[in-house]
Amino acid sequence: MFIQFHMLQSMPPGNLNRDETGQPKKCVFGGVTRARVSSQCLKRNIRLSRQFREAFGGALADRTTSLPRMVADELTKDQQLGITTDEIPDVTAAIAAKFKKEKRAAEIDETDDQNGQQEETADQGAVEGGPGQTGQLVFFPPPFARRIAVLAGTLCKEHRRAFEGFIGRKLKPKLTAEEETEVKRFVEEVAKASKELTVDIGLFGRMTTSDLVVNVEASCQVAHAISTHETIIEGDYFTAMDDRADKAGAAYIGTDENVTYYNAAVYYKYLNLDLDALRQHLGSLTDEDAAKVAGVLLNAAALSNPTGKQNSFANHGIPQLILVELSKVKRPISYANAFLQPVDGPGYLAQSAVALKTYVESVATAFQPVDMKRFLLAKGDAAIEISAATPSDTLADLTQAVEGHIAPDADLQKGQATP
Repeated sequence: MFIQFHMLQSMPPGNLNRDETGQPKKCVFGGVTRARVSSQCLKRNIRLSRQFREAFGGALADRTTSLPRMVADELTKDQQLGITTDEIPDVTAAIAAKFKKEKRAAEIDETDDQNGQQEETADQGAVEGGPGQTGQLVFFPPPFARRIAVLAGTLCKEHRRAFEGFIGRKLKPKLTAEEETEVKRFVEEVAKASKELTVDIGLFGRMTTSDLVVNVEASCQVAHAISTHETIIEGDYFTAMDDRADKAGAAYIGTDENVTYYNAAVYYKYLNLDLDALRQHLGSLTDEDAAKVAGVLLNAAALSNPTGKQNSFANHGIPQLILVELSKVKRPISYANAFLQPVDGPGYLAQSAVALKTYVESVATAFQPVDMKRFLLAKGDAAIEISAATPSDTLADLTQAVEGHIAPDADLQKGQATP
């Protein structure tokens, strides 16, 4: 089953996702400048959303450089694993050394700070790995660190010289071919353990430069959200008043360095989900589980907003049009070209909905699979009808319709599945 999500969402003035100059991200499309929110930002907010936490709980992964340190913590807590306190720093260093620091280091897809600002640099993801850190961000579930610690303890107990060779001890004589094979087997066992995936890794994928962790092809693609119309970036400088001042006027007026940039836009958002690919990553996924993953992804994409500058702008918006398409044929088609000719205001949202409807009915239908099923939630200024699309009154109704199409025989009223 292949699912595509199309959304139109009006966002009030704000700075959701800023570039290295502090301005809202932008791009040129159709010959004019558009507002843009990067896919990295959108994916991070989806996987850290309340919807994901409530649905999947602890069965979620972390993106961090701290894997070696987490392994060290496990070895420190469990002395029964047989690795001495003096050896733990060497284990940490050996694991960290297995992750090369490269200019295009992996796991850059969602790098945002806690305020929603992108941290991407010219190195595109390279990070400074200190003691107990890898040279790149790695996406893994917390139990993976425990599994490495156990495997390292087994290597230490059963093949002592191979263990010493792995942690960088100078040995005389050098490791035999059999001992080198044991080190290789340890690395392979760690890589095998890394194949135990969580839902978020299965959805958004993983890429590293280490043979300790296997790469995972994402089953969910997320496009950069772009405005359906031309946008401009404005600036507001900071002023502050003294509550006890004895004269009128601002006590502080910001300079050019203190300008807060912002824009406002109607965004077109697109993402898709290949449930067959997700099933390959998560072999135990039932039809009901798959339906719930799709439903949670739909809700998280609709309700989670980037956190950048929200304390300053509180520009929380919701989509007023959501079109979901399902087919057994994997044929991804973004409808961004519906806005290649930027819509005109006033009424950007209404005009965007009309443009989307026109594109779907005049262009998309010429390329869609014969088994395409459409489900539509369209409200307010975006209230339209799309040919052959089953309408829904609420997001809950839309979610239920989508889940019911994926798993028609499953009881989907029992609560959230946690594959």
